[in-house]
Amino acid sequence: MGIATFLHGAGFTGSGERYLDSVVGIEATADGSVRVLVSSTEFGQGTNTVLCQIAAEALGIPYEYVSIAQADTTIVPNSGPTVASRTAMIVGNLVRSAAIGLRQTLQSDGTLGEAYTADEFVDACRKHVAKRGVLRSLARYSSPEGIYWDDVRYKGEAYAAYAWAVYIAEISVDLTTYSVKVQDFVALQEIGKVLHPVLAKGQIIGGVAQAIGLALYEKVLWQDGRMLNGQMTNYIMPASCDLPLIRVIFEEIGNPHGAYGAKGIGELPMDGPAPAIVNAVVDALGIDFDSVPLLPEEILAVMNSHSIATTDSVPAESSR
Repeated sequence: MGIATFLHGAGFTGSGERYLDSVVGIEATADGSVRVLVSSTEFGQGTNTVLCQIAAEALGIPYEYVSIAQADTTIVPNSGPTVASRTAMIVGNLVRSAAIGLRQTLQSDGTLGEAYTADEFVDACRKHVAKRGVLRSLARYSSPEGIYWDDVRYKGEAYAAYAWAVYIAEISVDLTTYSVKVQDFVALQEIGKVLHPVLAKGQIIGGVAQAIGLALYEKVLWQDGRMLNGQMTNYIMPASCDLPLIRVIFEEIGNPHGAYGAKGIGELPMDGPAPAIVNAVVDALGIDFDSVPLLPEEILAVMNSHSIATTDSVPAESSR
């Protein structure tokens, strides 16, 4: 068995978020529904769902009343790239701020009361758009108080928040084929508030599955600047039969700088599995390994060299 304990910062390192100066928009439409305007891109991680969920929560309306605009730069402001575990925490918090701004606009002009129903909100949006035209609220990133990175002295707070994790892998090593199989895997992570448990769990499971490939299967071979094994026939990836039960557990400590307490999540399941698995192989064989992937030929070579080194170290009189 092997264990890995680790952390990952959420958002761009150092002053990166200040330089990005991200902007997010929330727009009320003529039919009374709401659109989220961000450049964050959905590629399976649940961005569209979670950002609409944050806007709906901030506005006090059902999720079904909110949509997200296509990430077209002629339509949406620059909310920064979809990287660095920043979407739910950084962009999500801006979505929340923009949504609150839109609600306050409707309340300040008397179109919407302090307390309201979802239907009253829709009606207020319709009336405002019909009377005044575009109703849009923008929110721009500003560094949280007390969080500052000094580029000159290279000191300060590198991140506004960190996500934490403990991963445990149980493996077996076949001493005939020298192959490793992950038998069980437990992933515990503290990512602040879990905004969507199903999507968050799926992202962890998918990332761990990918990282098992990093640890045991996916070896890139280069020669003269080109990849020699760039086909699915010779670049080996784990199939479902190569994966264990991946048990996902969340802790929720929270984060004052993220949307409803959210932190980043995306990199965690790629950070921890390889060291946990390698530590488990070390535990099984009693030999140190310092590289991945641990292909059978690598394990055999290290075991053979260890055996030779052990034999060479035995005094002559002891070997007779």
